Amino acid sequence: MAAEQRRIRFSPLYKLIAVALVVVLTIWFLLNVQHMLTPFIAAIITAYLFNPLVGWLQRRTGVGRVLWIGVIYVLAFLLIYGLGTLFLPRVAQQSRDLAATAPAMAAQIQTFFQGHEQTEFGGLVIDIAPIEAQMIGVVSDLGRRVSESVPHLVFSALESLLFTLAYLIVTFYLLLQAGQLKRWAASLIPAPYRAEIGALGTQIDVVFSAYIRGQLILVVLMAVLLYIPLSILKVPNALVIAIVSGILEIIPIIGPWSAAGIAVSVALFQPEVPFGMSNLGLGAVVGMTYLVLRMIEENILLPQVMGPLVTLHPAVVIFALLSGGALLGPFGLFISIPVAAVIRIVLAFLYQKITDLPETTQPSATDPLEPEPQGAASKRRRASH
Repeated sequence: MAAEQRRIRFSPLYKLIAVALVVVLTIWFLLNVQHMLTPFIAAIITAYLFNPLVGWLQRRTGVGRVLWIGVIYVLAFLLIYGLGTLFLPRVAQQSRDLAATAPAMAAQIQTFFQGHEQTEFGGLVIDIAPIEAQMIGVVSDLGRRVSESVPHLVFSALESLLFTLAYLIVTFYLLLQAGQLKRWAASLIPAPYRAEIGALGTQIDVVFSAYIRGQLILVVLMAVLLYIPLSILKVPNALVIAIVSGILEIIPIIGPWSAAGIAVSVALFQPEVPFGMSNLGLGAVVGMTYLVLRMIEENILLPQVMGPLVTLHPAVVIFALLSGGALLGPFGLFISIPVAAVIRIVLAFLYQKITDLPETTQPSATDPLEPEPQGAASKRRRASH
């Protein structure tokens, strides 16, 4: 007599154990292969940023995604090749020059402070020897650090041929199959909860995409805007300093002021000063330039590029930066703020569910994984203001 066939069914306890086991094994696996994750993480971010553009081009023209992905690849290659040909030799040369002049700058700082290690102000004797030691240490390391970090930060995607090929291939398939991946993700959510979870996902997507796109725009924009006055003021190695300043825009609060400190330090001790100014006057002009551009960024560029989407308390921002840097290094600094904003959204959602508070927003009746109608995103942002 044939045995009766039964389906395997897990009790709630076994379900919890299975989920916990999968999560633990996944984390263990990722920690052991983290050195190989760079091209895949870069591919996910690139596909996430460019998928709306590819989808918009497909809807406007009726042409398949493959063609538009190919066009974007060709344009990106031409842009990178052109910029690399134009700027890479200058960046490399200025990095070497900055590294070579750092010892001379340190000696100038020592001469500047010599005999003035203590100064009297209002009847108080102030010992500035520690400041001298700190400045010499910073300048001595500046050239070496810039020389090592700038090419790595700007051209990290080209460090390895294998990683580059993996990045390009994975990005291509993620862009090509974005619709299928969204539908697959939706199928994992039970149908009765799909609209509500989709609405939560839309909030997360708005914050995350706005912040990442905004930061990338600010990096390029601030580097260009700073390079122009630094070149006019004939600050040595202006291109490298402008690029470093743009990259430091990734680090809120601390980054921009660190960039200003680097530029002012170079200006204070550069050998030739233009327009008949003193080094002190040039340093003040450079500092004012950074301050003015910072004010323009805070009051004009940031509201236009990101909007009021990432609203976190400064203490939370600092904690997120320190945590992200400790966990994931430079990449952690880049994503720490949007991740903190996403966590805030998720925690608010969970708090609402735990406390049974009334719904503040109604989930969309449309499929949350389908593209929004034209103009819907801008209307939603205006309503949130």
